[in-house]
Amino acid sequence: MCWALALTLAACTNTDETVASAAVAPEVASVSLADGAVDVDTQLHALSVAATAPLQLVDPAAVTLTATDGTSVALDCRVANMNLHLSFGDLERNTLYTLSIPAGSLCNRYDPSLVNTVAVSVSFTTLYAVPDEVRVTPDAALTDPAASPAAQALYAYVCDRLFAEGRMAAGTMSKYTTQMTEAEWVYEKTGRYPALHCFDLMNLTGGYTEDYSALLSNAQAWHDAGGIVAAMWHWRDPSKRTNDFYAESCSFDLSKIVAGTNGDGTYVYATDTEEYRAVADDIAAAKVELRKLADAGIPVLWRPLHEASGAWFWWGAAGPEACKALWMLLREELADLHNLIWVWTVQTGGGFGAECGWYPGHENVDIVGVDIYEEVHGSFADAFKFAADVSGSKKAIALSECGAMPDPEAMAADGVSWAWCMPWYGDHTQSATYNGIKYWQRMMTGDLADRVIDRSEVAL
Repeated sequence: MCWALALTLAACTNTDETVASAAVAPEVASVSLADGAVDVDTQLHALSVAATAPLQLVDPAAVTLTATDGTSVALDCRVANMNLHLSFGDLERNTLYTLSIPAGSLCNRYDPSLVNTVAVSVSFTTLYAVPDEVRVTPDAALTDPAASPAAQALYAYVCDRLFAEGRMAAGTMSKYTTQMTEAEWVYEKTGRYPALHCFDLMNLTGGYTEDYSALLSNAQAWHDAGGIVAAMWHWRDPSKRTNDFYAESCSFDLSKIVAGTNGDGTYVYATDTEEYRAVADDIAAAKVELRKLADAGIPVLWRPLHEASGAWFWWGAAGPEACKALWMLLREELADLHNLIWVWTVQTGGGFGAECGWYPGHENVDIVGVDIYEEVHGSFADAFKFAADVSGSKKAIALSECGAMPDPEAMAADGVSWAWCMPWYGDHTQSATYNGIKYWQRMMTGDLADRVIDRSEVAL
């Protein structure tokens, strides 16, 4: 399918206009495919570029069509007056491509000294189809080059021992913030603790005054007992006008923290805005608590800004660029905490191309998670494959939140390997509607236990 780029100047067609345009640089006026287009046919085979003057290519190799993995598409470039026609073969499915026309790559046919000064980049994603199988090879190292030995060991364990070997760590979620209620319930019913327990910074900011001293003490006890520590953040309204995190009740405008972008894709922050200062203050408060874990030598699977593309939380309501800017701000402000393993949540409810637009990039994410709330145990293979495609098959994948836990036998049959699973607290953990006593017993000590890791089996 073809879409018009949001540049509305049309190519000149009559002789007078052509003569008048002969004395100007040939800037790009339009491209036959919209920037951000999704579900593009893999047999597109051509793109057309209209310019503002008769043109020729300074160097045909300068105009590129490249996939996110760096693969270049061979282009046949033909110039026809004020138009550039690009022909190519079949594209790969489930792939984000970028057409780049750099500044200085086009010149005026009648005066080669007149070259385009504005670079143009158009990205699009080809049609998504669930693949029959995926082969994921997680990156060998964490994105933090100074990651602590403990963080490196945990990452290696998740990738090499859990994900690669098809064994899944069972997890539980704190009821609200720092409590151990759900983990203790699992132990009471099965005689085994889950391998992973997740804490929440939810009441750290906003109008709450919760004492977070239990975060360090409980995380330390869990870690010392051999368990895996995870943390997330239901980040309440940074403006403090509400105590909510849902966009429908919180009007915080995240876009106001961004002043622009640099040429390398990094962000320029609007440090003088009220919104930026509010966000920075909250990050500083979170850093105080996370530093305690770092100082104690506790590696943390750290999953902020979860479910962003769903847009039901304020951090997703302003769109992908604002959210990615906040992710990068978190990474910058927490850069000296070398115990953090950064987990990004992939949402499967939208289109593939749209979800790729939310992804912060391989160099900024260590592991990807998916949140799935079902009542039936299964492999959840389609969601697994979707997450693998979004992350370029470069990241281990976890079921970072769930209702019903996966069925390890179905996972094995479908070639799925969730590194860990974490049902939400309350009914999602304890009710038979989702899991309940009998299923937990099967997972921890019964017929499924060979493929499920409990805390006593974690080997870091």
